[in-house]
Amino acid sequence: MQLLTPETLRSLPAVILPKLISLFSSTTPPLLTEIRQHATQGEWQAMAQAAHKLKGSCVSLGAEPMANICKSLQHKGEANDSSGVDEEIATLTALYPLTLAALQAM
Repeated sequence: MQLLTPETLRSLPAVILPKLISLFSSTTPPLLTEIRQHATQGEWQAMAQAAHKLKGSCVSLGAEPMANICKSLQHKGEANDSSGVDEEIATLTALYPLTLAALQAM
């Protein structure tokens, strides 16, 4: 699985990439926790909002697999649809350290 979209990363100014990666590393864990907590409590709209925030970060860094899961979680939250949410959150959580490592290796 390709964790990052090279075209997106090449389009970013090299001078800001380290700052974006740093922000991603500091803001993603709390958002993952927020998504998980809202899902556990059945707060679907709040989960959707947290997933939307994380999706934006993922898209800007070319982290397509994470962005796609966030998009799905956002849509499910907006529709109050809990089907498959736990599995998607588990996958998203597992992808985060791999994605961060790939970004930091650049």
